[in-house]
Amino acid sequence: MPDSRGMRMRAGDYSARTIGNETIVLSLPTSRYFTVTGVGTRLFELLASETTVDEMVETVVAEYEVDAVTARRDVERFVGRLREVQLLG
Repeated sequence: MPDSRGMRMRAGDYSARTIGNETIVLSLPTSRYFTVTGVGTRLFELLASETTVDEMVETVVAEYEVDAVTARRDVERFVGRLREVQLLG
């Protein structure tokens, strides 16, 4: 079933720095750091503006050598992690 709910990073709730293919993110609400690498860095970029899981999956399939099932699983896991640290709005 398509996921048409738009989401984006909560402005002001995080600090992030990208160096090469690695992004270091600080969740200000939880004071937790985490590192995003590889495809995760691309997903983080996509979430700077409103997007959906379906749009992220389409982008990952188009830009990386991965099938749609694997891309959806990974995108949903990534989104779930960002929700855990209260960064998605």
